[in-house]
Amino acid sequence: MQLDNSSFTLPNKRNAVLERLIECHGETCVYPARKIFLTPGQKLQGVYYIITGRTRHYMIGTDGTEKILYTLSDGWFYGETPLSLRESTGLFSQAEVETRVRIIPYQDYEILLDTNKVFREAILESYSKKMLIMRHEIESLAFNSCKDRLKRLFCSTADTSCLLENKWYNLKVHYTQQELSAIIGSSRITISKTIKELCNEDFIRILNRNTQINAAAYNKVMQ
Repeated sequence: MQLDNSSFTLPNKRNAVLERLIECHGETCVYPARKIFLTPGQKLQGVYYIITGRTRHYMIGTDGTEKILYTLSDGWFYGETPLSLRESTGLFSQAEVETRVRIIPYQDYEILLDTNKVFREAILESYSKKMLIMRHEIESLAFNSCKDRLKRLFCSTADTSCLLENKWYNLKVHYTQQELSAIIGSSRITISKTIKELCNEDFIRILNRNTQINAAAYNKVMQ
């Protein structure tokens, strides 16, 4: 199983040349955890570059149902699509943890796209990766069960750098059942039932309210 296109994104590789360039344009903003910094219908004044932290980008249906499209972390851009089209954003954007972003104004953004290859390639890479995430989400919702989608999410957030009790991996991110419901695209009742099934199957365990994934099960899924 490939996890590169998971809606939970890992930090991008740091590019010193790109970051020095970004430091010369725009301003840095710090958002506290849980801060909603963009809402549907809002015009973006620039493209966002995540220096540190993690952001969530999601939609809310008329019935209040929430669907997370992706979470972005260090080294990702956000807002390049509505900014390039000069349209309003259609998503809610929220900081999951304290997050520092650099907002590059539209005029600077256009000039950099035209004149700087490093910046242009970074924007294209960020945009292309998110398009692959969207394609994967459509594929996953159409062809994979709730249990398979939940397994994939747990695998994508597994911290494989440390094996506990010679059997378990911690998760890098701990989501509530409401958040899992929004990411997976299923009801909270279904998520709760599926988590119990995964615990009974020894795929995961919940210890002190923290979810851990079975290393052997992780390796089997990743084959």
